Amino acid sequence: MPVYTYRCEQCSEDFEKIRPMSRASEPYPCPTCETDSDRVVSAVFENNSTKNRSANFPKRKRYTNW
Repeated sequence: MPVYTYRCEQCSEDFEKIRPMSRASEPYPCPTCETDSDRVVSAVFENNSTKNRSANFPKRKRYTNW
């Protein structure tokens, strides 16, 4: 099961909880103040530039003599 991050609006505490994907968007009670807390969607940044990827690999040899 995946780990989700929740944030309590009342006490500003962030906490993580292991939950099934089907229940991820449901509020979860804060462990500190027991207020229902909403899930925080984390941002993931990935650079998929072709220029950056191809710079790490050697040039391919072309075989024309079949």
